[in-house]
Amino acid sequence: MHAYRCCLAVLIAVSLLMPAPALAQATPLADQWVKYRDHFVAADGRVRDTANNEISHTEGQGSAMLFAQAFDDRATFDRVWRWTQEKLRRPDSALFAWRWDPNDTAHPVSDSNNASDGDILIAWALSLAASRWHDRDYALEARRILAEIRGKLIDRMDGHLVLMPGTDGFKLQDGSLMVNPSYYIYPAFREFARIDPSPVWPRLRRDGLALLTKARFGPWALTTDWVTLTASGGVLPAANLPPRFGFDAIRIPLYLIWGGAATPQLLSSERRYWDAFAVADSQVPAWIDVTNGSVAPFPAPAGFRAIIQLAQPRPDPAPLPEIGDKDDYYSASLTLLAGLARRATGR
Repeated sequence: MHAYRCCLAVLIAVSLLMPAPALAQATPLADQWVKYRDHFVAADGRVRDTANNEISHTEGQGSAMLFAQAFDDRATFDRVWRWTQEKLRRPDSALFAWRWDPNDTAHPVSDSNNASDGDILIAWALSLAASRWHDRDYALEARRILAEIRGKLIDRMDGHLVLMPGTDGFKLQDGSLMVNPSYYIYPAFREFARIDPSPVWPRLRRDGLALLTKARFGPWALTTDWVTLTASGGVLPAANLPPRFGFDAIRIPLYLIWGGAATPQLLSSERRYWDAFAVADSQVPAWIDVTNGSVAPFPAPAGFRAIIQLAQPRPDPAPLPEIGDKDDYYSASLTLLAGLARRATGR
């Protein structure tokens, strides 16, 4: 209890120095998609990560495809999908190289490794698009990707299925596995079970939720962006990476809610953490080190606040924060994802 109060005091002291959040506006979600598309999706279908040297990656391509089908924008969907296939699809696989760098004109794809969250987003978008536009080719592409996810990206540890972040580099020499809990996109797993009937998807969902109950660290019992699963069955913050609840882990509550898996127990730690700032009438920082309580010297962006608001049930929920003119790609993506999750769940 003493550690909890000390951590709370530090967070409140820092957050009092932060500017107050802008008021949310009730802009229709479809209008926000148009703003997102016009700002982040290039004419050739490349999605620009404006806070990361304008690179593109499968997370961004898959997100834009997901948004385009959600708002019945088939022209943009096909444009983004075409660029993704031409520039990122690996020659030996249905999966995709995770990153394309416009600043490296000689070798824009310098790392052919994939990222499982990007592959999942692309397959999810294709599956939904197949249903929306009655296009069999989209469904065939989705199933090709899912077959490789099942064959190459799902491992086993201590009797549980584990979603690997990529095909290479995440199995450590001591037998442990490095995992990103925010790559478990629970609403996508539900769709995959429909289009690709396999016991893998419900089991991966179940084992991912079990992982979250163990991956709780520090006085706030928060999940870090990356974790290590030890050969003996333990779960630890990933070594050699900051032990933060931050830019990756913020997506965990979003996907729990959207996937119908957000039990009070699974969200209790995050709500307790966020409620500390509501009590102090101050703003949540962008990340917290779960081991020592230090926090980011800057506030959580609008996309984070959208997820936080989504996770706090209210009898008469206010409009979520909207995409601002100065929002970067990631914050804007989280804002749209939160809006789609609310539309799907009615929260």
